[in-house]
Amino acid sequence: MKKLFTLICLLFVLATSAQTLALKPGSVLTYAVTANGNNYNFIITIKNWDGDRVFDYEMTAPVSQTGNVTITTAALAGASGQNNKFAGGTISLNDKTTVWLSKMVFDGLKKDFQARISSDGESPVTLLNNYEDVCSVKVDGKEVRLNIIYAEEQSGKPYKYWILNDATNPLIVKMDLGWTIQLIDVKL
Repeated sequence: MKKLFTLICLLFVLATSAQTLALKPGSVLTYAVTANGNNYNFIITIKNWDGDRVFDYEMTAPVSQTGNVTITTAALAGASGQNNKFAGGTISLNDKTTVWLSKMVFDGLKKDFQARISSDGESPVTLLNNYEDVCSVKVDGKEVRLNIIYAEEQSGKPYKYWILNDATNPLIVKMDLGWTIQLIDVKL
């Protein structure tokens, strides 16, 4: 009886433990955005996962826009800048990332508990890794708990980041830069 109880407890822990996301071409991520009094969705569909990260996007409001973004391998490795403005059309990011942090920024948060980052050409700020936690996101119709890093800028700017705690996929799960974006749905 004790063995059965232990096995049931172990299975429960494994079933409810937090995880990462196995994204691939065809995966669709939907973010809820609140900016300037508007609420809308930012939807990305991954086209290429290996090498350059390529995705199509759609903004559902305030003006419906679509486009395509390529984040080069160089940017994924070492960019400290972020592009958070989309005006439709094609964008190639060689020295910035978007939706994901670069390996350099992620490694700084994990190893040194801080990293420099700038958003849309603003002066760089230092993010501090405050703690690691979990957050819930709907994945293929089910609530899934994701391992995250919570980092924020400490000198008064409202910069807050919730980042997937996965060195191979440092996805921004939520971000608050005075406007917010939060991952609400993933279709793998």
